[in-house]
Amino acid sequence: MNPIHEMNEKKKLIITTALKLFSAKGSAATSMQEIAELCGMSKGSLYLMFKSKEELESSTLEYCMFTLIDEMTQIEQEAGLTSRERLHKQIETLLIHVSELREFLRVQLRSMMMDDEQKHRDQCNPQHRELEVRILHWFKDKLEAMYGSEIEPYTIDLMLLTQGLFLSYVKIWFTEMPSLTVAKMASNLLRTMDYAAQGLLQNKPAPLIMLDHWPAWTREFNADSTVMRHPVHIIKQMQDIITSDLQPGQLRTDALETIAILKREMMEFTPRRAIILGMMHNLNHIPAIQPLHSELQHIMDAMYSRFIQADSSNQ
Repeated sequence: MNPIHEMNEKKKLIITTALKLFSAKGSAATSMQEIAELCGMSKGSLYLMFKSKEELESSTLEYCMFTLIDEMTQIEQEAGLTSRERLHKQIETLLIHVSELREFLRVQLRSMMMDDEQKHRDQCNPQHRELEVRILHWFKDKLEAMYGSEIEPYTIDLMLLTQGLFLSYVKIWFTEMPSLTVAKMASNLLRTMDYAAQGLLQNKPAPLIMLDHWPAWTREFNADSTVMRHPVHIIKQMQDIITSDLQPGQLRTDALETIAILKREMMEFTPRRAIILGMMHNLNHIPAIQPLHSELQHIMDAMYSRFIQADSSNQ
């Protein structure tokens, strides 16, 4: 097995094991020794991969985020759903994840709220900034799909309202009203968004915060940047084009098989570069998907550049 991939598999085992323990009893009550034993390795070997429990917690939180992004992406690709139905399902998925990770997230949120140094580190982390921009663009697109382009000036107002309601629902759900259901909370959140959006569109007040004044929006960013596109979105577009544009035959069959392998690999926690490069090479000769191929190639170059930098810093 490729040594790098083997290392990544070990990291995945550590992170998923830590996640189970953190979710069951909280990170404070979980020791690195306990995690190491459950992973079948020594404590020293664990510290070779993660310098501290704080670093492991951060990696675990990142793993949760990208697992959620993958699920959101899959919902985005489901056919036959309206924009509102798709968002409702995505909110439910988010609530389910929050419920499953409640003890772990409780500690993480408390830490981020109380620790100014942690806040500063998060704000300076390029991946966290990238995620913040990505979420903002995603939310803006959702609003415009449901309410039209006229809602754009109120993007930040509605985002703050939605975030506040979501966090309040979760807090009440965890502490005072465990009988609340995911479906009811998602429905009520969307209904409140509807009322707010309709009122804003009807009365047209001045927004409290203009989109162009929001740091995550004004931060230097290329609108065409592939950062904003999840690889699976691009692969799905490739699949659709190949299915519709290529005549039935061996070329189309081979291309669709390649796409299926590429998609499966992209959904892995640590996609293997050699497999992805091989599949990308197999698709390079299809003119109809060349723009998408170039976009995906750009993403992969950036992703593996970050991986190499992170790996070098851990040595």
